[in-house]
Amino acid sequence: MDLETLRHSCAHLLAHAVKELYPKIKLGMGPAIENGFYYDFDRKEPFTKEELKAIDKKMREIAKRKLPIEEVKLTKKEQNDYFKQEPYKKELANELKTLTFYKQGDFIDLCKGPHVENTKELKGLYKLPRAASAYWKGDSKNKQLQRIYGYAFKSKDKLKAFIKQREEAEKRDHNKLGKQLDLFVHSSEVGKGLPLLTPKGAIIKRTLQRFIEDEEMKRGYVPTSTPVLTKTELYKISGHLDHYRESMFVFEANGEELALRPMTCPHQFMIYKSKMRSYRDLPLRYAEVADLFRNEQSGELHGLIRIRQFSLADAHIICTPEQIAKEFEDVVILIQDLMKILGFKDYWYRFSKGDVTKKDKYINNPKAWKDSEASMKKILDNMKLDYVEEEDEAAFYGPKLDVQMRNVYGKEDTLFTVQIDFALPERFDMTYEGKDGKKHRPMVIHRSSIGCIERTMALLIELYAGKFPLWLSPLQVKLLTVTDRANKFAEHVLQELRKAGIRAELDNRSESINKKVREATLEKVPLIVVLGDKEIEGKILSVRTLNGEVHNRIGIKKFIKLVQENINDKLLIFEFK
Repeated sequence: MDLETLRHSCAHLLAHAVKELYPKIKLGMGPAIENGFYYDFDRKEPFTKEELKAIDKKMREIAKRKLPIEEVKLTKKEQNDYFKQEPYKKELANELKTLTFYKQGDFIDLCKGPHVENTKELKGLYKLPRAASAYWKGDSKNKQLQRIYGYAFKSKDKLKAFIKQREEAEKRDHNKLGKQLDLFVHSSEVGKGLPLLTPKGAIIKRTLQRFIEDEEMKRGYVPTSTPVLTKTELYKISGHLDHYRESMFVFEANGEELALRPMTCPHQFMIYKSKMRSYRDLPLRYAEVADLFRNEQSGELHGLIRIRQFSLADAHIICTPEQIAKEFEDVVILIQDLMKILGFKDYWYRFSKGDVTKKDKYINNPKAWKDSEASMKKILDNMKLDYVEEEDEAAFYGPKLDVQMRNVYGKEDTLFTVQIDFALPERFDMTYEGKDGKKHRPMVIHRSSIGCIERTMALLIELYAGKFPLWLSPLQVKLLTVTDRANKFAEHVLQELRKAGIRAELDNRSESINKKVREATLEKVPLIVVLGDKEIEGKILSVRTLNGEVHNRIGIKKFIKLVQENINDKLLIFEFK
C-alpha cells in the first residue's frame, strides 16, 4: 500500500465521518501531508477535543463497514447538485481540466485518487491529534475554515512509534517550555506574532546578541545603526517594493509613503555611498543586530520561530570581485564556529537557486543569474561542502546558501543564510576607485551569522529542553538557605557572585530545603548552592548540578573562578576542573 494513498484515503474517511455527524458542514480540501493528512471544513467554531473524540469514534465505525472506495461517474445533473451542496468543491472543479469523483457508502468526494480498496484497510492506522484554523487555500484574504489534522502510517507499530516521538517533541516544544520557564508570553492586546520576552527571555536574547557582536568585531566587522522607519523610495531602488511589498508594513504619514524596515541592506548601502571609496577600503563588513518587520500570514506564525518583528544578526560585505570567494568562505567558517559553540549538530546546507522564467519573482538578468550561481557553486565545491540544490528558493536579487534545520516536530526552516548579490550594487550605483584610478562595481555578500535571534532562541530551547549551557542560562546560580541563620552569609555570597558578573538569585524563604531544591530543579537552574550551618562555619559552598552531581566544601573564590571559566569557555556541560 502506497503511503500517500493510505493518508489520502484517511482524509476521505475523516471527511465522511464529519459529514455523518454534521450533515450541513461544507467540505474544503483534504490532502496527504508529511506524517499524515488534514481536511478543512467550513464552520465558525473550532473543533473541541470532545468533538475530535466523537469524530474518531465515527471514523472507526465507518472503517468497520468495509465500504469499497471506488471511482464513480456523475451525470451533469448529479455534478450540479453536488456542487450546490459543496461550493468549495465547485471552486476547485473550475480549476481542474478533468473531474473525477470517489465514493464510499453514501459519501462522495471530488478527488483525483487513488485510494485503498475499502475502508477496513485503514483501521488502526491513523490518529487525530489536533484541530486548528486555516484560511481557504492558505490565503488570508479568503474565509477562515476549521482544519482537523491526522497522523497515518502503514502499520500500528509505526504509528505508535511516531506518536511516542511526537510526545517527546511536545515536551521540548519551545512554546510549552517558554511558558513553563517564564521566557516569553503572548498577548492578544499586543497582537499575533509579537511575543513579549520576559526578563529571563530577554537575558538569553541579550547574551546571544552580545556574543555575536563580539565575535563579529574579532573578525573585522564594523557596526552600523539604521532606522526602523524608511521612505518606500529606498525600497523602490532596491526592488523590494516590487518583489516584496506584500510582506512589508507600508503606510502613509504626512503625505509620505513609509515602511517599517524589512531588511537593512539598502540602509547600509546608503552609508557606503555617503563618500567615495577606494579599493584599499575593501572589504567593508557592515554588521547590525537589527529589528526587522515582516507581514507574515497569520497561519504561518509560530511561537518565536516565525514572528512579525524580530532581531536579525545581519551583515553586508562589500568587496572587490577578487575578494568574493575568500569573504564567502570566511562567512561559512564563522557560521560553522557559531553552530559548534551553540551545540547545533543536525543541520545541512542548501544551495538555493533562482528561476529565470519567473520574471515577477526574480531580477530579470539571465546571464547574471547563470554567472553568480556558477560562482557560488565553485566556492561551495572548493570548500568541499556537502549541500543539496533547490530551484526557485533564491533571494530575488541572487543565489544563496541556506543553513537548514528542523524543529522538534520535524518542520524544516532556514536558520542562517549567505547570499551573493549581483543586482543591488548596480541599482544603487555603488562604486569604488580601483588601482587603475577608474570606477569599478563592488560585489556584495548578504549574510546572517546567528540568524533571527528569536528563532535561534526557539531552537536552543528545544535542543536543550530548557537546560541551557551555563553561559546561556538566564539564571546561572541559585542560592538556597537551610535556615534563617544562613541569610547573612547567603547575602554576602550573592553579592560576590553578582560582582563577578554571574547571574545569581537567593531563595531565603522559610520553606524546607527539599522543596527549594525541587523548585530550583524544575526551574532548570544549572548550579544550585545549598547554605547551612556547616557552610557558614567553614565559609564554604555545597553545590548541586542539574545532572545530579554534588560537590561539597568549595571555597567562594574557587567557585567563582570555576563558574567564570565555564562561562568564558562557553562549555556545553559544566565541568568541575
